[in-house]
Amino acid sequence: MKKMLVVFSCLFVQSSFAQAVFQSYDLIVSDPAAVVAAMDKYQSSPTGQANTATVILYQYVAAGDNMATHAVNVVHSSPEEMDANLARNQASQDQATFLAEISPIAEVTSRWMGQILLSGGDPNNITSANPASIAYFISVSDPVAYAQAFTKFTERNSDVGQSFLSTMTVDGDNPATHVALNNGNSLGELFMNQPQMLDGWDDFANETGQIRTIESVAAFTVVKRWDP
Repeated sequence: MKKMLVVFSCLFVQSSFAQAVFQSYDLIVSDPAAVVAAMDKYQSSPTGQANTATVILYQYVAAGDNMATHAVNVVHSSPEEMDANLARNQASQDQATFLAEISPIAEVTSRWMGQILLSGGDPNNITSANPASIAYFISVSDPVAYAQAFTKFTERNSDVGQSFLSTMTVDGDNPATHVALNNGNSLGELFMNQPQMLDGWDDFANETGQIRTIESVAAFTVVKRWDP
C-alpha cells in the first residue's frame, strides 16, 4: 500500500460530511517529537490560527508494504474552505518556516485528496484522546450500491465505534477508489469489533462482494490533532 487516507480522514470532524474534503500526506519521520513541535509552532502562528482546517497527525501501526511511519490529514469543511486555506498558506512565511523545519526530519512519500461521503456509528462512542483506526482501501465498481450497503450496515451497528466512507479522488497510482475507516478507542477494541463480527455482516458481504475489491488494509493511531 502506497497511500494512507488518514480521513482518514476524518476523525470526528464536525462538519457537513457531504462537503468535507481532505488532503493526506504519508511521511517517513526520523524525529517524531520534532515533527509534533514543528506542527505545534505552525498551528500557533498567525497563519495557523487563521486556517479553518482540522489537522490530524497519525502514526502507522501496520500498513503492509507502505514504508511511511506517519501521516498527516488536513480536513476542510468544504471545497471553498480548502481554496481559502490553500491561498492563505501559499502566501505565508509561517508555512515557509514550517516546511524548512520539517523537511530534514520528515520525507513525504505520497500525497492525495478525497471527499468524505458518509459516516456511521456515533462520535460519542469514542472517548479516547488518542483513538485508533483500521482503514480498508477498496476499488468499487458501483459506488451508489456500495454506499447504500455501507449505510445499512453501519446503521445496524450504531453502538460500535464510528465509521466513514470517503472517495479517493486524486491519488496517483493507487487503484483504490474509496476508503472505509473504522474508528475505535484502541486497537484492541477494533480487533474485538471487526466488520465480520458485527450484526448484518453476511448481508453486507452478499450485497458488496461482486462490486468491490479490498486493495489494502492499514492500522494507525492518533498522535495529536489541531482543531480550528
